[in-house]
Amino acid sequence: MNRPFRAWIALLVLCIAQSAVAGTTNLVWHWSNPSPFGNNIADLAYHTNNPLVAVADTGQLATTTDLATWTLPNTGTRRWLRSATWFGTTAGKAGALLVVSASEGGILLSEDAASFKLVELGTTDWLEGLANSGTRLVAAGDNAAIYTSDNGTNWTRRAVPFNDWLRGATYRTGGPFVVVGENGLIATSADGVAWTRRTSRVATHLNRAAPTRINGTDGIVVAGDGGVALYSPDGSNWTVGRTDVTADLYVATQETRTDFPLQFGAVLVAGDEEVRSGTILSGTLRFTDETSPGRSYPAPRSTYYAGVSTGQKLVLAGRAGQVVQGARSTQFSPAIDWTTPSLSPRSLLFAAATNVAFGTNIASRFAENAVVLSTNRTTNTFYVAVGDGPTILQSDSGATWITALVPTNAMGQALLGVASAPGMLVAVGSGGTILKSSVAYAPLVTTNTYTNAVSVVIPVVLTNQANTLGIAWESAASPTAAALHGVAWGNQRFVACGDGGTLLSSPDGKAWTLLASPTTANLLSIDAGPTGWIATGANGTLLFSPDGDAWSAHPYPTADTLSRGRWLDGLFLAVGQNGTLLSSADGQAWTPRVSGVTNWLNDVLRVDGTYYIAGNQGTVLGSQDAAAWTLLDSITYKSLYGLASIDGQLVAVGLDGSILRSQAGPYRAGVAIGQWPRQSNETLFLFTGFLDQQFLLERSTNLVDWTASDILTIRDAAGTLLYLDPTPNDDSRQYFRTWAAP
Repeated sequence: MNRPFRAWIALLVLCIAQSAVAGTTNLVWHWSNPSPFGNNIADLAYHTNNPLVAVADTGQLATTTDLATWTLPNTGTRRWLRSATWFGTTAGKAGALLVVSASEGGILLSEDAASFKLVELGTTDWLEGLANSGTRLVAAGDNAAIYTSDNGTNWTRRAVPFNDWLRGATYRTGGPFVVVGENGLIATSADGVAWTRRTSRVATHLNRAAPTRINGTDGIVVAGDGGVALYSPDGSNWTVGRTDVTADLYVATQETRTDFPLQFGAVLVAGDEEVRSGTILSGTLRFTDETSPGRSYPAPRSTYYAGVSTGQKLVLAGRAGQVVQGARSTQFSPAIDWTTPSLSPRSLLFAAATNVAFGTNIASRFAENAVVLSTNRTTNTFYVAVGDGPTILQSDSGATWITALVPTNAMGQALLGVASAPGMLVAVGSGGTILKSSVAYAPLVTTNTYTNAVSVVIPVVLTNQANTLGIAWESAASPTAAALHGVAWGNQRFVACGDGGTLLSSPDGKAWTLLASPTTANLLSIDAGPTGWIATGANGTLLFSPDGDAWSAHPYPTADTLSRGRWLDGLFLAVGQNGTLLSSADGQAWTPRVSGVTNWLNDVLRVDGTYYIAGNQGTVLGSQDAAAWTLLDSITYKSLYGLASIDGQLVAVGLDGSILRSQAGPYRAGVAIGQWPRQSNETLFLFTGFLDQQFLLERSTNLVDWTASDILTIRDAAGTLLYLDPTPNDDSRQYFRTWAAP
């Protein structure tokens, strides 16, 4: 290819800057929190030749080899992924094909868990379970749907003697296939074609089935609603196990330890806040509580939807991407020890804001056996997100978040709003809670050494001044016990609003005064613009104030609650219940706009000339003019409650600690090639750019004919990428350049 380019780096390396474009409605979202993502994990798949795979709603899929580092490939679909398995044998490799069942009759196939092909089965039925015999697949789902395939590509629907909806499927070693479903349905088949309904002895919905091996005997375990656990050695006759719980159970799996001389393991069922391990005692499957606080390392109480054994450990996963692992220290250990690889916060997040922290950095260098010190002022723009608990998170990049220090007297409260002012942050919440963070400097001491001319090691102690704005918080005295939902800064004051029409103001975030209010309706948000202040609330409540002190009602004829109002570069916008969207130039006269959705809308923001709205069920809308709105792509069904932006990056926060990020505006510069040490058979590149920046590396020997790499992405929050290009360097002269990915 031969493209015009804007600049090049001398002789050998060309670096093409990314084109600058206005804000975009073509958002590419990435997960920042929790890890690996915040969607509910529906199933796990593992094979010794392949990574562990987790599948979830809205097309989200993650892979890992160590449960610490996860890769999230683009599956190319937003369907809900329901079950997964590694299937088949290619070139002597077992488990060569990843098969994933999905909503609306979809089957995803991949040979590497990186690139995917969608197979359509021509049905709207959701395929909830997959069974894998090694040579045949069975998919089961809605409306008693059962399909079989011997290659993952070609599927045949099978006639069955029942019409119950199916929720799970499995294959017992040596057969049979087993499907389970609603109203206690269990059916078996030797070949996946002809099916026989079995007597389950229960009428509750059955959710999952798994093969087991107990005391040397193969069998099947089933988990269902109401704490039901069933066992059968062959799928024909079933007994009811004793779980001693009434919670719904969604997981059935088997503990296996291939690294122990005696291979054995407990049956495991899990679900709503429950994990139970069991074995056969006196002919009955009996379970013990893995979450008991009396254990040394109990399983965390969470909602689990998936479980699998890797041969060395058990892995459970479920709500909000929670993943835990369990293993015995020896084959004779009586208990399973449980750990959580990622401690991502999962508290509900209601709001987000940005601020700037200034610090002082002292650097040292060594010259002629002496230490030379230099001082520079640092400027750090950062995000803050607040939520239940209370939870306060802070991030410099939008990708990596840390937990801030919250005063103990605020514990148990929920922070519902946050506002930024020069050198200050204020968060408000339930029970009249008010927290403040201010500019304060803490010494950050580092120690280095150097060796002088007479071989004496000299210590060098450096003390940097770190700004704790956004990290350290203190409580402020509140004149109200009413829940405070919103807070904003304008006209050199904070103003907060809350339940019962509560309004209060403060010049410094510490001393607060109640204001007269024209309403008793709950007020949910507040903001300031050049013409005055607005507050929005329940049943269409709209208030206006020219100065933030004296307030009057300006009702709009709607009963829909207005959850958020903002001043956004020349326009007030208010969003809320049933997709309600209003605009105003002055905060007093309001015009309805058509959002095109009926979901609850929770926040609105403008980034580089484009307006964005976030709402329930992962709703994201975009508009260039605040009048015509488009439903944008979203990678989650979790409700999103708050928006914030730095340098064109859009961050959305919401349910279960969900934090998403997308580059909505242009990057400030293109990707630069910092270093490129070459060997005869490879080149190691160091690229510098920005987080999530995607680009192509192109090479040429004549500056006319160029060969492009695959799309590369900078994942490091610091904006660097090390890339090893295995292309041989046969020509003595090579030219390289980077291009923005299409």
